[in-house]
Amino acid sequence: MEPSSKEKTCNRFEITFRDVKGFEKPMPSPRPRFRNAGKFVQTYMPTSYKNHKNFIQRQMPKLLIEGSIKLTVLFEMPMLKSWSNPQKQRMIKAYHSKKPDIDNLLKTVLDAANGHVWIDDGQIVEIHSAKRYAETTKIKIKVEVL
Repeated sequence: MEPSSKEKTCNRFEITFRDVKGFEKPMPSPRPRFRNAGKFVQTYMPTSYKNHKNFIQRQMPKLLIEGSIKLTVLFEMPMLKSWSNPQKQRMIKAYHSKKPDIDNLLKTVLDAANGHVWIDDGQIVEIHSAKRYAETTKIKIKVEVL
């Protein structure tokens, strides 16, 4: 049975992180770097960012969604290692109000998904995002086709 035009398609997936240098937590999008190339100035993104973006993209399904998209992204951030176990238990699901900024974290996810999960990020018409502390570091993504 095919979905009617009134029904929404919803895809959910998670990006998990591991204890490998550069891949242990979500990385915010940095500012572009500049270098002189003769008479011209070239812009580029740091290699560590490109590697991190590819790490995230490899965990995303290749959907190439068409149409308008509503996106929900939850960043589950690591707790400080110095916290006691009771403090960690209190902080689970509490909002993470420290750096990195949520807009830069979101930019990394959008860059990784562009041309992979959806065709172009111009299709996104609504975004909800949050940063919370969690026991395991991951990014939870929900993509709704409107």
